[in-house]
Amino acid sequence: MASGLGSYNIAISGLYVNERALDVTGHNISNVNTPGYVRQQAMIKNAPYINVSTGSYQIQQMGLGADLQQIRQIRNSFLDAMYRKENMTLGYWEARYKGVQEIESILADPMGEGLQDVLNDFWDAWQELSKEPESLTVRAIVRQRSQNLVHTINHIGSQLDKLIEDLNTEISVRLAEVNSITAQIAELNVKISSEELAGGTANDYRDQRNLLADRLTKLVNAEVSETEDKHMYITIEGFAIVKPNGNVELHLETEQNGTSHKITIGKNGVEAPLNNGYIKGLIDTIKEIEDVKEMLNKLVSTMAEEVNKLHRSGKTAGEPPADGQDFFVSAHSGQPITISNIKLNDNLKDLNNIVSSAGGGSGDNTIALAISGLRNKPIISDKVGTLSIDEYYETVILAVGHSGKEAFNILDGQTKLVQSIDNNRQSLSGVSLDEEMANMMKYRFAYEASSRAFNAIDNMIETIINRMGIVGR
Repeated sequence: MASGLGSYNIAISGLYVNERALDVTGHNISNVNTPGYVRQQAMIKNAPYINVSTGSYQIQQMGLGADLQQIRQIRNSFLDAMYRKENMTLGYWEARYKGVQEIESILADPMGEGLQDVLNDFWDAWQELSKEPESLTVRAIVRQRSQNLVHTINHIGSQLDKLIEDLNTEISVRLAEVNSITAQIAELNVKISSEELAGGTANDYRDQRNLLADRLTKLVNAEVSETEDKHMYITIEGFAIVKPNGNVELHLETEQNGTSHKITIGKNGVEAPLNNGYIKGLIDTIKEIEDVKEMLNKLVSTMAEEVNKLHRSGKTAGEPPADGQDFFVSAHSGQPITISNIKLNDNLKDLNNIVSSAGGGSGDNTIALAISGLRNKPIISDKVGTLSIDEYYETVILAVGHSGKEAFNILDGQTKLVQSIDNNRQSLSGVSLDEEMANMMKYRFAYEASSRAFNAIDNMIETIINRMGIVGR
């Protein structure tokens, strides 16, 4: 048995390690709902042995109680790496799906009617005029429905432009978030390194740093590692954005057209090779909007060109009949007709200038009939062939719909994958109240037992001190 004072130390070590273990358990319970918190565990080991002589030249080892080796985090770095890799893909498809939904909403119902609806009304009005080529009332209907068509097209154009503007703003906001995160990680690197290299633990700082790394990897394709001096080292395709001496900010350069983006690592630095993450999803969404605008511009310019060609070839209803004019014009003189600038010729306010006949003769409906027939005439070249205006618009809608369906399916699968990985992380690293309550009881009983051992040793020492030598007096 150890000496009296040695026995005191053994009992005290039991009190100390179990009290610290209770503190860790209480800390876990207190942070059960703290985002990013990882369960901590008190690692208790037996204290070093000493060799003692038991007589007859025999040497035995004698234990000296318990030591608190460390307070460690229950974390799996492999699961963390897997989560962050899949999280950046999740971020990309979240941005893509959100953007495609906005595009679909704009094309489907910009002002209560879709573009296909007002196109149908436009063609139907010309069909009616072909039946009554001399009617000013039907001409008024043609003008009114043409105006509705122009307004709808303009509204789609302005909504798509606004969506691009909003996405550009969000890119700037998200880049600022990236820079804020990397700056915070750099600050935590200093705290963690100084604390742990001095022999301490910085578990709570590590929780904050890892939570920030999780957020960062959803925004950009960042790769995370840790250096020997406990710093978190973060790169984008090999280019460091967090390193031991601080962070490097990302900067956005936007071309005058508002759609070409260059994100650099450092001011005027190398272009950041973004290939995944939420910000990349925003950039690719802008590119898709530009593709949709290009297709719609092709539709509108072709429609305007064909209608104008026919309208110019006819004669007005005035006396004497005059040559027809362009039906559609650009709001900006000298510029090509697009979804943003198409308008009706102001001269059409005079209904007599709406052409229905080729030669101005009574009952001549040649032009009105030809314009109404454009709806089914193959006039737009596409990769699948030459299509009518209605058919081409259908390909635009189908392309956007396919993109939306693809984004939804991938997002749905990716969400489930990331959730599954995170569930595995939480099952290992998350706080279980049932488990912590069991630990609390275990450490409490061990503490009470150590306390009783201490009291027993104290009584033994008291007996030795107070009664030794009394017998025989």
